[in-house]
Amino acid sequence: MKLVELAQESLRLLKESGAEGLRSDDLARMLMTPKRRVYDVVAVLRALGLVTTRRRFNGTTITWVDRSKEFVPRAEHERLKNEVQALDADRKALQIQVVELKEELRQARARVAYEARPVQSVTRTEFSTTQLRVRCHTPGGFKRVTNSGMEVLLETSEPGMSVDPSVTQWNENEELLRVLQRV
Repeated sequence: MKLVELAQESLRLLKESGAEGLRSDDLARMLMTPKRRVYDVVAVLRALGLVTTRRRFNGTTITWVDRSKEFVPRAEHERLKNEVQALDADRKALQIQVVELKEELRQARARVAYEARPVQSVTRTEFSTTQLRVRCHTPGGFKRVTNSGMEVLLETSEPGMSVDPSVTQWNENEELLRVLQRV
C-alpha cells in the first residue's frame, strides 16, 4: 500500500474513532502495515494539525482534530458580513451628522456673538427692582463672582454680559430642579 493510500485510510479510521481516538498499535493492525509507516503518516498529519497524539503507558493514542466546529456556515457568514457593513455605513453617517451639527453650532455661536454687540457704558445704571439677572455670553462662563453683602462683582474671561432687570417670581421647585441638574 502506498503512503498516500495509508494516509487516506488512516484519516477515515481516525474520523470514525471519534473523540476517543485510536492507539497506534491498533491503527497499524487495521491497516495491515508496519508501525514505522504508521508513524510516518501520523508525523505528517500532526504537522498539518489534523491529529493530536498522547503518549500513555499502553502506547500512543492518536485523535482526529475536528475543525468543522470552528467553521461558520456560509449563510451565517454572509449575514454577519452584511450586518457589519450596515453598521459601518450607519457609523459613517453618524460621523457626518456630528460634523454637520458641530458646524451648525459654530455658526450659531458666531451669529450670537455678532448679533449681541457689546454696549459699553461709562456711567452707572440704576434699576428700581429687587432682582437683576446677569447672563454671561462667553463659553467659559463667569471667571469670578464676589459678594460683599452690599455689592456683587462679576468677572468673565472675555467681554460679553447682559443684564435683565425684570422681576420674576421665585419658584422653589424650579430652584430645586436647577440644583439637581447640576448634580
